[in-house]
Amino acid sequence: MTYPTPQTILAVDDNDAFRYSVVRRLRDAGFYVTEAATGAEALRLAREEPVLITLDINLPDIDGFEVCRRLKSDPVTREIPVLHLSASCIGSENKVRGLEGGADAYLTEPIDQQELVATVKALLRMREAQREARRQAQEAERARQELKTINQTLEARVQQRTSELQRHISEVQKLSSFLLQAQDEERRRISRELHDSTGQLLVALKLNVNQLKSEFANQNPEGQRILQDTEAVVEEMSRQLRTMSYLLHPPLLDEAGLVSALRWYVDGFASRSSLKVTLDVPGHMQRLPQALETTIFRLVQESLTNIHRHSESKTGSIRIVSNDNEVLVDVSDEGKGFSFDSEVEGRTSRPGVGILGMRERVHRFGGTLDIASGSSGTHVVARLPIHSVEGTAVKVF
Repeated sequence: MTYPTPQTILAVDDNDAFRYSVVRRLRDAGFYVTEAATGAEALRLAREEPVLITLDINLPDIDGFEVCRRLKSDPVTREIPVLHLSASCIGSENKVRGLEGGADAYLTEPIDQQELVATVKALLRMREAQREARRQAQEAERARQELKTINQTLEARVQQRTSELQRHISEVQKLSSFLLQAQDEERRRISRELHDSTGQLLVALKLNVNQLKSEFANQNPEGQRILQDTEAVVEEMSRQLRTMSYLLHPPLLDEAGLVSALRWYVDGFASRSSLKVTLDVPGHMQRLPQALETTIFRLVQESLTNIHRHSESKTGSIRIVSNDNEVLVDVSDEGKGFSFDSEVEGRTSRPGVGILGMRERVHRFGGTLDIASGSSGTHVVARLPIHSVEGTAVKVF
C-alpha cells in the first residue's frame, strides 16, 4: 500500500532547543521537517521549495527580517508562506515590521504548540487557496484566449461568407437585370415581327377576300356569306394582333415617347377593363432615356394589371412627376388591398412575381419602390434617378 509523501517544512532557528521543540511538534502533526540554524543555510534550503518556512528573527549571520525579504524577492521562493517565530522580538513594532516585510504570520513566545500547528495549517490552506485561485485565473485566461481565437476565426468566416453572399447577390442581380433587359428587347422584337410581318400577311389576306367577294358577288350567295364571315374573322384577328403587338411593346414608346404611350395604354386599358383610370402627367415632359421610359411603362402596366386582377377597385390613379434628377411614379387604387407575409390557408403569402419584377426593375436604376396597402387601397410609389440609367442595350439573338 502506497502512503502519500508528507509535506516538507523548513524550520530555521539558531536555538537548538527551541528549534527541536518546533520540529518535534510539526513532525507529530504529520509533516516532514528540515532544519537550518543560519540565514544563509535557510536561503539555500528554501530553493528546495518546502511548503512553509518557520523563521526566527535573531540569526547569527542574517536577521530573519532580511531573510524574509530575500525569500519574497526571489521568484523561486516568493510563494512559500513564512511564519516568523521569536522569543525576543515580541513587541508590536517587530510584528508590524515582520508582516510588512512579507511574512504571512508572526508568533511570539510563549508559543502554544496547538496554536503553532493550527497556524501552519491555516497558512497552508491559504497557500492552496491562492494556488487554486491562480490556477482558475490561468484557466480563465486560457479560456478567454481560446474564445478570442474562436471569435476571430468565426468573425473571419462570417466576413468570408458575407463577402461570398454579397458576391452571389450581385451576380444574381446582374443576371436579373440582364434578363429584364433581354425580356424588353425580346418583346420589342416580337412586337415588331407581329406588326411588320404577320400583320402584313393579314392585310394581304383581307385584300384577297375582298377580291373574291367582288368576283363572286352575284354567282354564289352562300359563298358570298362565307367570304363576309371570313373577312370579319380576318378583321378581328388583325385587331387582336395589333393590340397584342402594342401591349408587348407599343411603337409610340419609341416614336413619340413615354407620355403618348401611357395615354394610349391607359385609354385602351380603361375600355378593356371598365376601370376608370386617371392619368396625371405633364404634357411638356421631356424625353427620358429609352431604358428608363421602358421601365416606367412596365411599372404602370404591371400596377394596372394588379389593380384589375386583385384589388376589386373601380378606379385607378397614375401620377408621374419628373425633374432634372429623378422621376416619381405614383399609382394608387381604392381596392381591398393586400398584405405581405400574411397567413393564407396555413401558408405564408409572399410578393408575387409581378411585384418582384417591379422591385428588380427599380433596383436596376438604383431607385426605390414603396408599396403601402390596406383596407382603403394600395399605393405604389417608385423613385427612379435619371443620372444612373444604364445606356448599354442587350442584344438578343
